[in-house]
Amino acid sequence: MPSLPSRRYARNHVWAELDGDSVVVGLSARALDQLGEVTDFALRVQPGDELGPGQCFAVLESAKAEIELFTPLSGAVVRVHEGLDLAPATISEDCYGEGWMIALQPPDLSEFAALLDAEAYSELLKTAASCE
Repeated sequence: MPSLPSRRYARNHVWAELDGDSVVVGLSARALDQLGEVTDFALRVQPGDELGPGQCFAVLESAKAEIELFTPLSGAVVRVHEGLDLAPATISEDCYGEGWMIALQPPDLSEFAALLDAEAYSELLKTAASCE
C-alpha cells in the first residue's frame, strides 16, 4: 500500500489521524467554526467497544447546536479522551491536538485510506461554501 497522509477527513467533518497502530478521531476546525464555542461534550463509548463506520460515538453541544458525532471508520475503541466532559472548550481551542476524542484500532487501513485527504477535503469545503 502506498504511503498515506497521517490525517484524513470524513464528509461529516470528523477527522482521523494515524497514531502508531491506532487512529485518533476528532472534529474539524471547519465544523467547529460553524458550531461556535463547545459548551458540553459526552462520550457514548468506552474502551473495548466495537464500532462500525457511521456509529455515534459522542454528543457535542455548542452555542448554536447539539449534534451527534459519528465514526469515520470501524474499529475497537482503544482510548477515550477522559476529561473532555469537564473541559469541552478544549475541543474548540485545539481540535487537532488536545481536542481529540477517541482512538480506534481498525481491522485494517482500507477505510482510513478511503477517507478524504486534505486536498479533497478542502475541495469539499469550497463546494459546500459555494452552495450556501
